Amino acid sequence: MSSTPDATPTSVPLGRFEIDLVGRELRENGSAVRLGARAFAILEMLAAADGRLVTKDALLDAIWPDTFVEENTLQVHLSALRRALGDQRDCIMTVPGRGYRLVRRAAAEPPRGAQPAARLPRHPDVIGRTHAVAAVREALGQTRVLTLTGAGGIGKTTLSMAVASAIEAGVPGSVHLIELASMQGAAEIVAAVEAGVGLRLPHPASAGGPLPAPAGTPRLLLLDNAEHMIVEVARVVECLLAAVPALRILVTSREPLRIAAEAVFAVEPLDVPQRDADEAAILQRSAVQLFLARVQAMRGGLHEKRGSAAELRLIGEICRRLDGIPLAIELAAARVVSFGVDGVHQRLSDRLSLLSGGFRTALPRHQTLRAAFDWSFALLDGESRALLRRLAPFGGTFSLEAMCAVACDRELTVRAVVDGIGELVAKSLVGVEFDGPVARYRLSESTRAYALEQLHAAGEAQALAARHARYLASLFRGDAAASGFSGVDDAPGMRQALADARGAVDWAFSPDGDTQLGVELSATLVVSLLENAQIEECGRRAAQALAALEALPAGSIAPIDVLRLKLALAAVLPNLTGPIQRAEDLWLEVHAHAERSGNDALLARAFWGLWNVTLSAGKVHEALHYSRRFERFARETGCVAHQVLATQLTAVAEHCRGDHEIARGKLEQGLRHMAAHPEHAESVRHFAVDPRAIAYSGLARIHWLRGDTDEAAKLTSLALGLIPAETMEPWFTHVLGVVAVPLALISGDRARAAHYLSIMKSQTTLHRLTLWREFGDCLACILAIREGRPDAGLPQLESALDSLQARGFHRLTMPLVVECALALVAAGRIGDALARLHAAQASCEKHGALYFMPELLRALGLAAQAQAAALAAGSPEQRRGTARALAYFSDAIAMARSQGARMWELRAALCLARLPQSPEAMADARAALHALAPHFDRRSSVPEIRELLAALPAGA
Repeated sequence: MSSTPDATPTSVPLGRFEIDLVGRELRENGSAVRLGARAFAILEMLAAADGRLVTKDALLDAIWPDTFVEENTLQVHLSALRRALGDQRDCIMTVPGRGYRLVRRAAAEPPRGAQPAARLPRHPDVIGRTHAVAAVREALGQTRVLTLTGAGGIGKTTLSMAVASAIEAGVPGSVHLIELASMQGAAEIVAAVEAGVGLRLPHPASAGGPLPAPAGTPRLLLLDNAEHMIVEVARVVECLLAAVPALRILVTSREPLRIAAEAVFAVEPLDVPQRDADEAAILQRSAVQLFLARVQAMRGGLHEKRGSAAELRLIGEICRRLDGIPLAIELAAARVVSFGVDGVHQRLSDRLSLLSGGFRTALPRHQTLRAAFDWSFALLDGESRALLRRLAPFGGTFSLEAMCAVACDRELTVRAVVDGIGELVAKSLVGVEFDGPVARYRLSESTRAYALEQLHAAGEAQALAARHARYLASLFRGDAAASGFSGVDDAPGMRQALADARGAVDWAFSPDGDTQLGVELSATLVVSLLENAQIEECGRRAAQALAALEALPAGSIAPIDVLRLKLALAAVLPNLTGPIQRAEDLWLEVHAHAERSGNDALLARAFWGLWNVTLSAGKVHEALHYSRRFERFARETGCVAHQVLATQLTAVAEHCRGDHEIARGKLEQGLRHMAAHPEHAESVRHFAVDPRAIAYSGLARIHWLRGDTDEAAKLTSLALGLIPAETMEPWFTHVLGVVAVPLALISGDRARAAHYLSIMKSQTTLHRLTLWREFGDCLACILAIREGRPDAGLPQLESALDSLQARGFHRLTMPLVVECALALVAAGRIGDALARLHAAQASCEKHGALYFMPELLRALGLAAQAQAAALAAGSPEQRRGTARALAYFSDAIAMARSQGARMWELRAALCLARLPQSPEAMADARAALHALAPHFDRRSSVPEIRELLAALPAGA
């Protein structure tokens, strides 16, 4: 640079060029080069920076101080400047996403002979890479060029430095490091490499053999951060391989060099804990170890406590949501000092703003997560940038078909997508996995967050959200031409499509969304939710869509979509909040449409739904009517699976009517058929019911009524064992509520009842099955009363029972009414007890719910007996009261005997035997008990059976 001492420089040499700062011109070999004023001003600023970075903003502010201009204006003048420099255009180096710098190279020959090895920078302790270091060292023994690839921040540089340090420790001076991040252009790379290996490289096109390596030439050359000049680096590496046969080269890059001699080592994320991992398992994961180590380092080593188990689980969740990316984990750990672990966890949705504050000595792009992505994004061409941001709507894995359906338009063609996805995968911005031959793509959470930012910045967010929603609607409808899937079967990616559909529906019903599209997509989504046992969500989304439908113009939604919404809501209401009548009304609409349209599949669902909802309302006659119609329909259509299911439904209704033996025969016949033809049971699973579980549940109750209590317990276990793990609800809760818990309670097995109730409460709370939760609350209150805690049980039992009945839920509530009435009698509230019993009796007689009628009559007898006991001894009123009790007990025995319900008969007979009466009547009661004894197992622990056996004469 020409100047006088302590004076401002007047010119800057630049190879064969000179920048004249006084005359404000660029000269080439002494001759002026034509250059615009603004182009020279840019050159002047770069020269004044003396090799330091000049940002884009600084250039724009200085050259156009009072005018707003786009960045492309700056690019125009830079292009003119580079054209003027000709083959020295690489002197102006672009730092992607940041700015520019002027590189003035020395014209002297690179020094010959040995060069001192570049000092390897000291990195923090490497965590979780022991096996990777060993694998890379082994690979370097087998190949001359190894490229470490992976996403930005994955730890390529850290791993390469660990490998280089291990080699350097064994043979000092054997490794030379070249940092490529700040370089731009082949000439600068060549100069650095020639200095590193100590010889001049031949031109790539020249012929000739290897060059003799000077003494001290390094054994390993480490080229770090090659992705922004991947083509130039590849050419230089090929020259090196030919020139120095003994040299091995380790490269870090977000994409491979793609040269013949190259082997690729994909750097994997650190391992993260599973969602359900315990504390010990969480601590074993390298991602968590890195997080804890960096937190401790940030706190100066003064904080040795590991934190609570809850905090440790949050750390595991943070590491998992950051996909095990070391840079992101280190940046998150750095923010713990400011926000705490919980604060960092809460702010992960804004991770691109949160995750900053990396090491000051790190490259700028490693100091914030956004900068890391900016660097990668700047290296993409325009079409690949567009594709990356348009992949943001996908929350998980997606196929090529899905990608094209959502991302393609006139500006981004299928060809561009096919080419672009290859580039994005190569540059580690998109992950790919294979299900057999089928490729599935995925963005990490952090990459997706960045892509969403870019999508909003490009003004494409709304259009892409709508396009994504329409694609999902076609996918769930089974539009093969649009989606490549058939319906909602177990096609690849369908589980993820379900998750994506949830997000799309949420967007559609947002203020910026599309309500009509939301209703259309909901109509297909709820069917899948129902079949996947997502009961609460199915009901919530169906109700939301039906409410939104009211505000849309008539005819804007296809009738079949409206019907799907009504079917889904009708199917789940009896398990959620009700009211049951609303569900029945919806099923009637579905049934009417199915009959009009001749849709047999829909009609079968409607028959099942009407049976289920009328039985839930306690209307046994109506339930039996629909199940028998279903049987006739199944015979007419010739569907054997439907015939089997319909017969099971009829058997259950007959059991509820008190025809236990008829029901038992049909249930056992159905089980034999399904044992021979299991495919028939499987083919009706989409009804959210397994006919075998229906059979075992009904038979368990019937065998208990017959006195076969051990067989009842076995059948209950078989029913529970048929519940599929992936779609447990609502059938699991149903079996617990109507079979397992009631039989345990009435058998006196309080421990088993409490165990089942705890599970039932957990399941109903988790899945928000409100009606079944209240039913379980009633059963829990009965348990409390049985355990001698009436004050804790009775008020809650009355409240929960009233709530159930107000919602129209009367299914198997008769036992609850009886227990409530008996507790009211014990509390001296005989009038309240009788009111409940008489109302229940009238309802059961009207609707044919006679299964529990013997018990209701027994309870009426006990209430009459208690009422009589409160009257004057020997008074006519007392005698009439006792006579009423006797009549109720006798009626209960007679009805139980006619039903073949020996347990009901035994319970009523024991009450009759305890009733003060004439010696002749007492003898008759004992004779009745004696006749029942042979039907019961003497080893039984059921209290009534034990009482019966104790009352019999020894040896009887």
